[in-house]
Amino acid sequence: MTITLETIAKLSSAKKVGILALILFLIGGCYYQFGFKPKQEKVVQLEARFNELRVDLAKKQAIAAKLEQFKMEVAKLNEDFERLLVQLPNKKEIPNLLSSISRLGKETGLDFLLFKPKPEVQQDFYSEIPVDIKVLGTYHNVASFFDKVSRLSRIVNITQVSMTMPKISDEQVLLTTSCLATTFKFIERKQKSETTKKK
Repeated sequence: MTITLETIAKLSSAKKVGILALILFLIGGCYYQFGFKPKQEKVVQLEARFNELRVDLAKKQAIAAKLEQFKMEVAKLNEDFERLLVQLPNKKEIPNLLSSISRLGKETGLDFLLFKPKPEVQQDFYSEIPVDIKVLGTYHNVASFFDKVSRLSRIVNITQVSMTMPKISDEQVLLTTSCLATTFKFIERKQKSETTKKK
């Protein structure tokens, strides 16, 4: 049966309203499925993205508000690093430092029986340079030597101190003192990369 405007016109009012409601329902369904729903999903995605950006912006604004403080902290860290770096001699300064330690021992009246640098011990950005030392002198002279070494501008640690074989000479008690003096050397980046390649 062909549906024409005449056949629809002959239908009862209730059937006409039903057909109109069906047509409106179909139009509404198509609009929702192909028009409203995709846009609603897009809106949800955009809202989620907007919230992410808002959180990110808040974080960056907090960082920007503290930018000057961060710059000051970085500047202070750089100053501290430079100051500490001064206490770590480079390769060229090590012989002078070892000579200074030896000279201080002689100035305090100690006789050196042994002054033997040992192999370097590599750490992250520095090397430890241990030196076996054995001296002959009074307790006071040894204490004076350690005190002068502690006053050097460079870091020198004295460990493994052992005092043995006391003997009397010219009414003084002389002790043979053994210790390990460890100084440190800053490893420059170029030197560090070469050391890494060798390993």
